[in-house]
Amino acid sequence: MAPHSPGTDQIDTLLWIGFVAAAIVIVAINGALIYALRRYRSERGDEPRQIRGGRGTQLRVGAVLTAFAAVILVLSFIFTDKAREVPTTGSAGLASAKSKPLKIETTGQQWLWRYDYPNGAFSYYKLVVPVDTTVELELISTDVIHTWDVPELAPKRDAVPGKTNHVVFRADEEGTFDGQSATFSGQAYAAMRTEVDVVSPAEYEAFVKQQKADIQAAQDRVVGLIEKGEVP
Repeated sequence: MAPHSPGTDQIDTLLWIGFVAAAIVIVAINGALIYALRRYRSERGDEPRQIRGGRGTQLRVGAVLTAFAAVILVLSFIFTDKAREVPTTGSAGLASAKSKPLKIETTGQQWLWRYDYPNGAFSYYKLVVPVDTTVELELISTDVIHTWDVPELAPKRDAVPGKTNHVVFRADEEGTFDGQSATFSGQAYAAMRTEVDVVSPAEYEAFVKQQKADIQAAQDRVVGLIEKGEVP
């Protein structure tokens, strides 16, 4: 999956660096073993020889391994710092989010996600956000630990009871991005998925406005039925 938010490409790069580093170590170790077996093998019936390595060889090998580990450590620091940088809203993003991120309260519960928007509207399962806009999700949980995981937009993060965690991302193009369960949270955790719809700022504002109106209309209808005695 291709990254579609600043920070996710650095995480992908770190994963590739780790993969390449592991591959180099595996090839080097197995290559050295094969060389030693071929170089110092004895014919059948010969007495085994005691092989000793010089101190200089040990120092050179130690220096190479130290330098290799240092390079990996420095690259990890560089790309981790870049991944932690908070992206800013772009020129095509939501105007009201230019100075501070668009904050959306995200609640995990067995077994669905609820998204509360700044204007009081809310939605389940599907999160709608404007493109090129910095979005900050405030993750909370009502019961057990849940993990919000949409890998194309942001690193996965846990929603923990009694604690608020944060996910910050900025989608660089419109489209639909799928998320899935990443932490066992009960018997139906596999069905606890989410969907992020990235739309234009105008479509986002129209959505939250219509969503709030529909919720209010539904609440008014229920109240009216109760007052009429049609609902016990």
